[in-house]
Amino acid sequence: MPVLLHLMMVGVWGMTFVIHTRRLLRLARVNQLRHWDDSRRLGLNRIWWWLGQDEFWHGVRPDCLKAIELTTMIFLIAWGMSQ
Repeated sequence: MPVLLHLMMVGVWGMTFVIHTRRLLRLARVNQLRHWDDSRRLGLNRIWWWLGQDEFWHGVRPDCLKAIELTTMIFLIAWGMSQ
């Protein structure tokens, strides 16, 4: 059972990371990573620029709060099961 709870937490945080990494790449217009060698510096500059924009973080904040909420709920379930 503890392994299942750990996998749930990893899944919640992993999906949050994947969703927002894809969103960041979409905002920075980095579409094809195989041709990224040609315009690597431009792509990195755009990613770095979007990391500093509040528009990007407006989407990240609620999802991270939801992930923290789910992590806390999983912790409380595990704690309740152990007693």
